Amino acid sequence: MRGNSLIELLEKWNAIWRSYMMYKETMGFVKGIGAGIVASVAVAAVGSQMMKNNRHLRRDAHRAMHAVGNAMQNVEHMFKA
Repeated sequence: MRGNSLIELLEKWNAIWRSYMMYKETMGFVKGIGAGIVASVAVAAVGSQMMKNNRHLRRDAHRAMHAVGNAMQNVEHMFKA
């Protein structure tokens, strides 16, 4: 009987430990997502400010968008043919 209660106690301890470890892993994941969101907002704010103040940067970004769009159209055309 005593051995049975020891096994039950170990099973409960194991369940508690697994729950705790899942909590820790989940919190690390959530913190990583939060840090990514903060970094992306900072980059967007800096990029927005740069785009407002720098005409040359806006022109280069516009050209790059068109180049990527043309490349995508070319790839799409190759797959259709």
